[in-house]
Amino acid sequence: MGNTAPTQKKGIGALNWTLLLVIGFSAQIAWVIENNWFANFLYSDFGAQLGVVTAMTICSATATTFSALFFGTLSDRIGSRKKLITWGSILWGVFTIAFGMTHYLRESIYNNVMLVGVTIVAADTIMSFFGSMANDAGYNAWYADMMDDSNSGQIGAVAATLPVIGTLVGTLVGGMFVNGLATEANPQAGYIIFFSIAGGVTILIGIASFFLLKDSPTLKPVKDGSFWHQFASTFNFKRFIANRELALVFVTLCIFFIGYNCYFIHIMNWMNYTLGFNDPSLILGIPLLLAVAISIPFIKVINDKKVPAVAAFATILSIIGCLFVFFVVGNMQGSFNTENALDIAANWPCFVGIILVGVGYVVFMQSMTVWMKRLYPEEHRGQFEGIRIMFFVFFPMIAGPLLADPICRAFGEKVYQVVDNGNLIFVTADRAAQMGYDITQIAEGYLPVNELFIAAAIVTALALIPMSRAAKMYKERNGQNG
Repeated sequence: MGNTAPTQKKGIGALNWTLLLVIGFSAQIAWVIENNWFANFLYSDFGAQLGVVTAMTICSATATTFSALFFGTLSDRIGSRKKLITWGSILWGVFTIAFGMTHYLRESIYNNVMLVGVTIVAADTIMSFFGSMANDAGYNAWYADMMDDSNSGQIGAVAATLPVIGTLVGTLVGGMFVNGLATEANPQAGYIIFFSIAGGVTILIGIASFFLLKDSPTLKPVKDGSFWHQFASTFNFKRFIANRELALVFVTLCIFFIGYNCYFIHIMNWMNYTLGFNDPSLILGIPLLLAVAISIPFIKVINDKKVPAVAAFATILSIIGCLFVFFVVGNMQGSFNTENALDIAANWPCFVGIILVGVGYVVFMQSMTVWMKRLYPEEHRGQFEGIRIMFFVFFPMIAGPLLADPICRAFGEKVYQVVDNGNLIFVTADRAAQMGYDITQIAEGYLPVNELFIAAAIVTALALIPMSRAAKMYKERNGQNG
């Protein structure tokens, strides 16, 4: 390998680092609310509507993808990410607040699955559309504009770690609101307040971005015919496949997240109702904090151009984590102290399982973020963010829930939502009858099952196939032997 000139370090400035962290963090809190708390809110308020969760996830993914493609094209044409971040954040916040307001329709639609589905799915879909405008088409393209060989490891690590920190904070703080502010008169009061505060903060972030954020000075408008011609060019698969390494990276990303979405969209309800923890936020949040800390040393390895090795390690660790949850957590769940989540002696399997899948997720995202964004064509970064969303969100969030739904129905038992000592719980038909309930008047549904994790492990293992081919191209491109 010949001598190469050292890469000149390119600083992005204290203000941009601050905006990268603040905007990214607030966006992840909003996504955590949608990905975790919306489904938990639905189960708590309207019953174990597994089909509604599946429909909500699929429609949200579709809206997110169309928004990323549409506004990504617009962003490239106008040469601005700032406008999308500003107005997208404001509208994102408004509809996050609106989702919580669906609670006030409960009395009139509770046992009508169709009305529940239309109401919840519509509210979530609109929120996702504007969220993707702000985050995927705007924010992700904005920080990609600033990346070069000298800073991609640091920026990529921050971008990959923020979702986990967001999940951590959103989970723990959400648990404080949901459990701490619930009242006998309104058990959902904590959800509504949490959604309203998070939505308000997202609105403020949008307003602040208008005054503080600046687009990259190298960003110029790129117009390729009419808007719709340029939009349609996103689906020019010959151009996409021509960049074979990036195409394989996207396929790897897609397969990994099909496995991930098989269990993660249900994880709060799995902890809450299947394992029986009163406060599942602690079981999820604390291990994720440790996962972030464990993942920090991988930043240097990524900067040393060992991205494929790190991605493969993370994928294998995720598989091990899912297998651990299925075989160990699944077989020990009767021994957990569900009243005290912090009883490590009793609950250690849950902590170990979440740490394993958490580290796998964080490190995978660190490595894949750097890998794919350094392959984006400079003049079409906004559009390629839209393509990324197809493989990161659209396909996985359709295939993952569609895989999870029949698994839960096949391995789970139909349950009914009842009130027991002032608490909403799920019980079998026989138990509901013993408690004096007429099950024909109660919303029925299914709880998440442990088998979701074995399915996720199998799917995630398939990601190693395209990854190995992409790794070979990566090494050839970087002049690495072996």
